[in-house]
Amino acid sequence: MRTLIAGVLGGFAMFIWASIAHVATPLASMGLREMPNEAATLAVLQVNLGTKPGLYFFPALQGKVGDAQAMRAQEDKLKTGPSGLLAYEPPGTASLTPRQLITEFLLEIVECLLMAVALGAVAGGFARRLAVAVLIGVIAGIATNFSYWNWYAFGLDYTLANAFIEMMKFVFAGAVVAAIFAWPRLRAR
Repeated sequence: MRTLIAGVLGGFAMFIWASIAHVATPLASMGLREMPNEAATLAVLQVNLGTKPGLYFFPALQGKVGDAQAMRAQEDKLKTGPSGLLAYEPPGTASLTPRQLITEFLLEIVECLLMAVALGAVAGGFARRLAVAVLIGVIAGIATNFSYWNWYAFGLDYTLANAFIEMMKFVFAGAVVAAIFAWPRLRAR
């Protein structure tokens, strides 16, 4: 029961930190740049993508992965033209919905429940459990951001800021979870 309570309360702490980091600090927008000639670019995107939301990679591989001819053709395109990754939502898509907030909150509860299980298996007190939570946060920050920097040319400033946000989610939530596990020991003193 303590693990469940720790996970849920840790999820609240994680959600609060993530909300502050994304709304009240410049961290979440670090590395994002304004698109020059935005109106013209958006008009072309709307004409060509219309109502088809998705994650688009360009230049696209024209063939199957592993097909040497298709891969050479893509390599030639990369030598002479731009490449990128575009997350596209058609017009009329709300930027922030209650469903998205609830989904994010539930994801963070699940993350914290898993962390609470891991921290519950750690022998030791508050400091050791918090150290493990920080380590989990560092792993999460690296795993969710640095591969995108490596493979898709996400900017280093964006990558570092978002890895920091991710790590701090686990620091704050880990402090709550570790404190809940330490509570019975502290009360016994």
